Amino acid sequence: MTPQGKALGFTTTTVGRQVRHAFEGAIARRFARGDEEVTVRVRYPREEVDSGVLGRIYIRSPEGVEAPLGEVVRFREKQGFARIKREDGQRRVAVTAEIDVGVTNGNEVLNALRRDGVLRIAEKYGAAIAFSGKAEEQEQTLADMKLGAAFGFVAIYIILAWVFSSYARPVVVMAIIPLSFVGATVGHWIFGYDMSVLSLIALVGLAGIVVNDSIILVTTIDERIRNGEHFLDAAVNGACDRLRAVILTSLTTIGGLTPLLFETSFQAQFLIPMAITLVFGLMATTFLVLLVIPSLIAAQGDVGRLFGRKDGPDGPDGPVRLESATAE
Repeated sequence: MTPQGKALGFTTTTVGRQVRHAFEGAIARRFARGDEEVTVRVRYPREEVDSGVLGRIYIRSPEGVEAPLGEVVRFREKQGFARIKREDGQRRVAVTAEIDVGVTNGNEVLNALRRDGVLRIAEKYGAAIAFSGKAEEQEQTLADMKLGAAFGFVAIYIILAWVFSSYARPVVVMAIIPLSFVGATVGHWIFGYDMSVLSLIALVGLAGIVVNDSIILVTTIDERIRNGEHFLDAAVNGACDRLRAVILTSLTTIGGLTPLLFETSFQAQFLIPMAITLVFGLMATTFLVLLVIPSLIAAQGDVGRLFGRKDGPDGPDGPVRLESATAE
């Protein structure tokens, strides 16, 4: 505001309102016409709006005095926003960009922004900053996946505990799940893909698939132990007995998904990370399950023997036969 404008009683609010009405129009009257409401809006003709129109506008003071806009305010030019957005009543400025996936990815860009001081800039000027778009969707998806995975693992444990009638055996069966995550990570590294949301979704599904191999192996070992075999011998012999079944169970799934790894069509590109997760996760668990599961069962037997528990029908060292003699 200029001193003259203040003396005439103008304020930034009254000036801004009159300038806005001049360009966007001020509603003079509303009336009904049939079933419609007609609004009469008064504004500058569109053909007269140009870069010099601000110098020709007259505005009216509260006392009714008209004065040129140039005598009431001072002008200065600066780059502004084409549109001011608001969210929850707060002004909001959105900065968007497309990421060149051949150079970087969204997570690296966000980490670089946090590292290079965007948070300090927001704190300095009293602004709040939030990462939206794909970053916000990813956070929501991960939160939902954590909840879903927790329910899934609990359900798997309950079912296995019911089937095996044991609290410890389900832990042995589910111990193979983290090893599948290792295989999936190695597969993404080999093919040059980043872990995406689809990869994580496939990991949750992979957890249910890899349990099949463990169930096949644990069932055989437990059956040998119930038949009176020492738990160490049962673990080794059970792994030998179910070698072919474990390998074939995984190879059928791996063979069906392998062609998708080399698919070049655009429609299949978003499915490749899921296929990598399933294929390499199964490849890792197929061989590791034959080593890890028998080892865990042997360790469980050692722990049970340490605390004086029986590992079979007649004890950890196998069946014990008692002979009776009749004294004469």
